[in-house]
Amino acid sequence: MAAPMSIRHRLSVAIFALSSTLAAPIFAQQAPQARGDSREAVYLSPVEADDMLSGMRHYLETIQGIVAALAENDTIRGADIAATSGAKMLQSVPPTTGLKVPFGFTMMSVNTHDKFDQLADKIRRGTSRAEVLSDLRDIMSNCISCHATYRMAR
Repeated sequence: MAAPMSIRHRLSVAIFALSSTLAAPIFAQQAPQARGDSREAVYLSPVEADDMLSGMRHYLETIQGIVAALAENDTIRGADIAATSGAKMLQSVPPTTGLKVPFGFTMMSVNTHDKFDQLADKIRRGTSRAEVLSDLRDIMSNCISCHATYRMAR
């Protein structure tokens, strides 16, 4: 069962999603795709793109940390590591960045952060390794889907 989101978190997700939907036509950019690359381009400033890519690398570090903690039977550390990629990461993303990215990108991002929060809660409750691995599989599926659908335009 998924952990309930706080009212503040639900409100921030709703505002972020709504603002992305309403502002998409304003900020939408139709530029040529990279040669042979059919993925949707995401246009951000160099600083925003670096921050976004850093966050994606943090996802990978989080997954590796969780796997390492499980291998060492350190579930408390695994839960703490999972929480670092949860919804609290979104607090550092400027609202203007959310207005620039495609709506589907936003929804996938929010879903991934929620999955990390849910995983942290499950690990704290003592879930099985099999369920942790299943949740990590689902998180990685989000990562793979996102990278297959979107690309950073530079």
